[in-house]
Amino acid sequence: MALIELFNLDLYLTDCWTHYFGVCISGQDILDHPFYDPQGPHFYIYDPALIDIATASYLDVMQILDRIQTLHIDGEKNRFKVMFVVGDQQTYDRMCVLVMDHPDRYRWCIPMNGDFHFVAHVVAAFHALYFLPFTAWIATALGFDKVIKRDDDNVTNFKHYDHFYLLMTTAIVNVLCEVVDPGLLIYPSVLLEQVKQNKGMISMSNLLA
Repeated sequence: MALIELFNLDLYLTDCWTHYFGVCISGQDILDHPFYDPQGPHFYIYDPALIDIATASYLDVMQILDRIQTLHIDGEKNRFKVMFVVGDQQTYDRMCVLVMDHPDRYRWCIPMNGDFHFVAHVVAAFHALYFLPFTAWIATALGFDKVIKRDDDNVTNFKHYDHFYLLMTTAIVNVLCEVVDPGLLIYPSVLLEQVKQNKGMISMSNLLA
């Protein structure tokens, strides 16, 4: 609960808005990978696999974390202060619980979802929330309605939805950058105040006309 209580959602959303519109206003593509200088070469760590270990058992996940700590925190190979530990959804869930239940023991561990799992869950959640009020008419207008459906639990279709929402998000940001004063775009609270009287309910027939 402490981690959740410390997280300021409004501040996070404002920072995201300001960052991405700032990128667009500067003439860059919001989907470009940010420049990052690691200040040195990358290196890879290969350790012997732990046999007969699964991810459903808390005891097994504890054994994995204990092995990582022995090798890379306590000094058998390295002495890192913290480490990102990446796993699938089940592993991530178990690690989060363990970190919350044993904060001193696992203070070095920062649990991370694997990239695919994280993005797949975010896209699925976004689609469930916004398909009817927002996405459906866009998919129909663009001819994506046979691919972008209200209900689709086939994970092999994930890339269709991922690409569609990337396209839609980029288009929305680019249009707003073209029609709204940049001075307003970087201050979302001021922009919201100025547009709060705008009508939000538009019939689908008018939108598709």
